Amino acid sequence: MADNEQTKADKLFPNNTLTLTEKNVLTYLIDHAPEEERLSIRKVADACYTSMTTVTRVAKKLGYAGFREMVYGLRVTEGPDRHTIISSKELRANVVYSAEHLERFYQLLNQKQLVGIKGEGYSHLISEYMQRKLLGRGYPVVEQSYLDSDQFVHGLIDKLSMVIVVSKSGTTAATVNTARECAEHGIPLAAFVGNVSSPIAEAADMLFLVEDDQPLDSMNYESGSFTGCCILAFERVLFKLQSEKGGPL
Repeated sequence: MADNEQTKADKLFPNNTLTLTEKNVLTYLIDHAPEEERLSIRKVADACYTSMTTVTRVAKKLGYAGFREMVYGLRVTEGPDRHTIISSKELRANVVYSAEHLERFYQLLNQKQLVGIKGEGYSHLISEYMQRKLLGRGYPVVEQSYLDSDQFVHGLIDKLSMVIVVSKSGTTAATVNTARECAEHGIPLAAFVGNVSSPIAEAADMLFLVEDDQPLDSMNYESGSFTGCCILAFERVLFKLQSEKGGPL
């Protein structure tokens, strides 16, 4: 089997535990799935110089009930009528942070004191998600609404243990103002941003730099990955807390 064919099987099922022979079977099926009606388990086995038992084992390892279900599943995935979410780049969540910043973030969360969260525009979708995620796990969280933008930090000075801000550009005026208020009142600031050379990144006590594949698109007009990747990065930070620190998340 050629390297590119092997990559095709691994790309579709990256966590598979298939042997080389089984990957040959899977590659053959990927290439011939559109011929679903003409495929039989014996035909596949003969074409791959293996047994029908091996073909069945491939289906089981990939989570299908049997051969026919596997062929149908591959046809839907690889056929011309498949529905696929695409973007300018492969979606991934690269987040850069220091161990010290991460440790402090965990310590402040585990105090179980009030945490403020803020995001403007599209970043408001992320901050709202963060709030719901943390509230659902017993953390006291308040997310800044658009109505109390100027009074968010000032009105909760004695209650906030930390403020989390989200900004793709790191330059959003209202969010920069929140960062300045945090600095003025000594409230730790955690920032999830896409631009390391920004006022918010510079003001952050805990910086989580999320890769932005459209750094020049400050108005978020283009198809980009920051919003989705920021949520995924936040999930990974929480997962790390759960798996390494024994936290309640």
